[in-house]
Amino acid sequence: MNLSEKLQLAYFKLKHSKKALLIGHISPDADALASVGAMIEICSSLNIESYSYADGLMVDSFNFIPNANKISPQPPTDLLDFDIIVILDCGSISRTALKDRLETMLCLKKEGKIPERPYIIEIDHHVPQDAYADLEIRLPDKASTTEIIFHLLQVNGHAITKSLADCILIGLMTDTGHFLHANSSREALAVASEMLLRGASMPNIISNTVSNKSYTSLKIWGKALESMSLNKKTGLAVVAFTAPDIKGFFEGSADGGLDVDIYGDIVSFISRLEGVRASLLLREEDGKVKGSLRTVCDDIDVSQIARNWDGGGHKKAAGFSLAGRLKKTETGWKVIKG
Repeated sequence: MNLSEKLQLAYFKLKHSKKALLIGHISPDADALASVGAMIEICSSLNIESYSYADGLMVDSFNFIPNANKISPQPPTDLLDFDIIVILDCGSISRTALKDRLETMLCLKKEGKIPERPYIIEIDHHVPQDAYADLEIRLPDKASTTEIIFHLLQVNGHAITKSLADCILIGLMTDTGHFLHANSSREALAVASEMLLRGASMPNIISNTVSNKSYTSLKIWGKALESMSLNKKTGLAVVAFTAPDIKGFFEGSADGGLDVDIYGDIVSFISRLEGVRASLLLREEDGKVKGSLRTVCDDIDVSQIARNWDGGGHKKAAGFSLAGRLKKTETGWKVIKG
């Protein structure tokens, strides 16, 4: 099945469903949320009821993304309530935060213990890790998952409204570092140009992703640069934020808000410093340690590192999540379980 046929089948399955579950990845970034936001818009135009979920969503940080207010940090009650599940920008099943429930459902259907289950579609631009979806549309050469959604709309002749154009451009801009990263392909720039012609607001996106620096975010940047450590032998730069650190960032802050994907911005900035070959940012959040990895070196694949901890991503940008807490030792940071 070629790409056009996959995109047509995905649209057909969606169009003939009654209730859809839309899932973005754990601690979603702007591309994940813009992808979900675009799918909410598509479902609405097709008169499909939908429920949207992303674990660890920072509710107030992404209000500029169309339909972001309709995405819940609370998981759905019952997966069998839906007849289609669309998983967006997740990289692997573990990044859905519903791995156990999805695998149990798939197993029960295979064993004939449930009569029906939702049809699963995966739309993603990360390197393949596991195969579980009924229909996988995974294009690692695309700059963002929203770029794939553009092709979904284009192939099926679905009108691109201003809201859809904003969603697509938001994903493209944020996942290319505002077109400064190497994944800013000619095709990505062409899609971005078309979204501007369809009404997407680049000034609004820049205002909410680059120019709008809150007091809290500046405190986090300061702590990151102050506490960063560099292993000169390996070229690995590390920044870590414990739970008390993060609590302290918000104490005495009038705004209480964070810039969009601030942790991703910090680890990306550090990866470009002289002498740094790869960067790692660790932070404690809700009983987990979340890690973000970046590199600008062509001979390093940080997604391979992330896979050691059931994470994933791209060659130059990846992430993972582990249950536990951070502990500083003489040789560096360690994740302690329990």
